[in-house]
Amino acid sequence: MINRQTLFQECYLLFPKQEDICYVVDKIKVRKIFEGQVEFDQQEMEILKQFEAYLISKRFMPKWTEPQLLRMLYATKFKFEKTYAAIQAYIQWRNQAFPLKENQETTKFLSSGSIYLHGRDNRFRPIIMVNAIKLAAQKNIDITLDSMTIFLEYVLANYMLPGQIENWVVVMDLGGLGITSLPRQQLQRVLDYLQNNYRSRMHKCYVINCPSTITFSWNIVKGFLEEITVRKISFEKSSIPTGLFDHCHKSQVEQKYGGVSYNIESNFWPPNEISQQYFLPTDNITDILISKEQYNQLYEFGKLQKNRLCKELLEGKQQSIQHTNTDQHSDKKMKDDVPDPEEEQQVINDLIQNNQGFYQTRIDETFDIPLCETTIQLPLNFIPHKKMFKY
Repeated sequence: MINRQTLFQECYLLFPKQEDICYVVDKIKVRKIFEGQVEFDQQEMEILKQFEAYLISKRFMPKWTEPQLLRMLYATKFKFEKTYAAIQAYIQWRNQAFPLKENQETTKFLSSGSIYLHGRDNRFRPIIMVNAIKLAAQKNIDITLDSMTIFLEYVLANYMLPGQIENWVVVMDLGGLGITSLPRQQLQRVLDYLQNNYRSRMHKCYVINCPSTITFSWNIVKGFLEEITVRKISFEKSSIPTGLFDHCHKSQVEQKYGGVSYNIESNFWPPNEISQQYFLPTDNITDILISKEQYNQLYEFGKLQKNRLCKELLEGKQQSIQHTNTDQHSDKKMKDDVPDPEEEQQVINDLIQNNQGFYQTRIDETFDIPLCETTIQLPLNFIPHKKMFKY
């Protein structure tokens, strides 16, 4: 059964429109959806091909998917050297941060309300609330980063869907606290941590209850951030994140921030579903969500192979498709098992023609790659026919 605390059927029926997947603003191309059934354009595929060749030239080829590589490339403006360094730094961070360090201190942090989930917008993007005053009170930066890793990994695993929901919204309540009130070195570590390890995840960030000195503070902070990240951040002197309500129902937001949901004073962790009202009165739901029938058609046509599936939506259909595939495989196997004399003779001729001198092996090649060492065993020149494996 689907747990509505995290994902629910409507989430699986959401397939973003092109303008929500990839768009251009001020001549800067922005991509927000990288995984699942999403197809990359010709320019992106060519860049990936060039970058993979670049990594090979560096004798470094991590076992990353094309979406993972492209996410890094976008975040670094397609600068190969910078992307290469970013991938190495990310791998080093993962090796240090995982397995996750859950303990009493991290649980205390997550229960404090320094950072917590509260609702989703009208595209089911989770809304992350950050209380800057409580965050500033956390003196141990390592505990803060360990706790944020547990929190964000939980969000990615339970609130996101590859190819459908890949971004979050952040509301940061400064409570009148100047950004520079946070120790600058700690602030930079937090910003670097978020920017380097969770790239291309932020849809929008609303900074509220800003002090009058925000302009001075912001000029300092934005020096730590990528330009595309800076463009996603807006400021409000009041406690109302005005822009949020352009894509979020008020039932998803606490009353103190202009919504109609009860203010949360405790039980910040683990998160709960706030309301089942996600869409705005002006939203055309049939234009946002596909139907159950369309979802099943996508499954039948193999268009959901890279997506996380909702078994409830495929109830009854998945079993019948499995039986059909099994029957087709059995029919094909029976046909293959019947030998054809003419075809067998052709196999022999092909072996003679294609495999003369097949006892000569090709030389093994070894590549020393950072973080791993692998030996690639190149095959013999001998090319066996598939029917040789049947006996």
